[in-house]
Amino acid sequence: MIRVLSVPSGHPYVQSLAGPGYVFLPDPPPPGSPAGQWWPSPALDAGWVRDHADDFDVMHVHFGTESRSAAELRGFCEALRETGRPLVFTAHDLDHPHLDDQSAYREQLDLLIGAADAVLTLTELAAARIRDRYGVEARVVPHPQLAPDAWFARADAVRRDAGAGSGSGSRASEPADASTTADAEGPIVGLHLREMRANVRPGRWLRALAEAVGRHPGARLRLYANESARGGAAIEAALVEVSGLGHVDVVSRPRPDDDALALELASADVSVLPYAHGTHSGWLELCWDLGTRVLAPDVGAFAGQHREPWFMRSFSPDDPAGIEAPLAELLTSSPPPASERLEARRTVARQNVDAHRETYERLVGLGAAGAGV
Repeated sequence: MIRVLSVPSGHPYVQSLAGPGYVFLPDPPPPGSPAGQWWPSPALDAGWVRDHADDFDVMHVHFGTESRSAAELRGFCEALRETGRPLVFTAHDLDHPHLDDQSAYREQLDLLIGAADAVLTLTELAAARIRDRYGVEARVVPHPQLAPDAWFARADAVRRDAGAGSGSGSRASEPADASTTADAEGPIVGLHLREMRANVRPGRWLRALAEAVGRHPGARLRLYANESARGGAAIEAALVEVSGLGHVDVVSRPRPDDDALALELASADVSVLPYAHGTHSGWLELCWDLGTRVLAPDVGAFAGQHREPWFMRSFSPDDPAGIEAPLAELLTSSPPPASERLEARRTVARQNVDAHRETYERLVGLGAAGAGV
């Protein structure tokens, strides 16, 4: 059994990749952190690697490097090489969604991709960028399922209970706190502003989106904002963009837990991603699980995550008027049933487990010397 120390290990993404032939070791607890917190990971330290090299066979880094300086990561990589422990790096983000200035993060990528014995990523689009920038061939392992199995059918039931919306699409039921939309009969387009992190920037095209939604009979644009974020300049500026439009509803509520968020997404026909930069999106994957279609800016590798014609359309943030056509296409599409979506996810899960097992077995078989991909 190959012992894999994944950074992190307890994250749902990583746990979804568990399979025969290898085991993910528990996250080493950071000193002074509460139970269950894996960050900042002690494993990303040269001294820790040297002290614990006999406790693992492969180091696999996913997230959490932001807590380390470039010098610390360089030492971490050197310690792995000295102790003969191969490094696998999954490049989730080539542009970090939480940062405006990418320079420090790209220095980290230079170090990790350059030192890794195997590089994985989630899409062919990201793999092409890695090839062009670093001359490294990254293996593509698609994003795994995010929603629990039961949520697939529950989302379909929400849509059935709501009845058909306009066109061939369907409209889901209203959330309990959106009383202003209780009489809506058309489709719902949802946009979650959340905490307006660095890459959440819908300002250039929000008005165009609202106007495009308004051209569909009975359609409504529903903006979700966490109460903790209200009053912030970015949130309020976004809301000013669409103030006075009668078909726009603002739902201000406490930050929802995962279950409540899934119900919000299931209550929309289309979820709009407000991202100005980034590479891959877990939000997009959750929408796929729930059968909620996605309209996304044509940045990063979002368009490479799924190519099913029912699911996703892109628009250019530099051409707000271009939102209307892809939105219309999504509002006349319908998701496949939960059973088909689940089977597709299970097929990907089997492929991903095989890919990880093959990667780990190859690197352990290489012995202490290691080798780049």
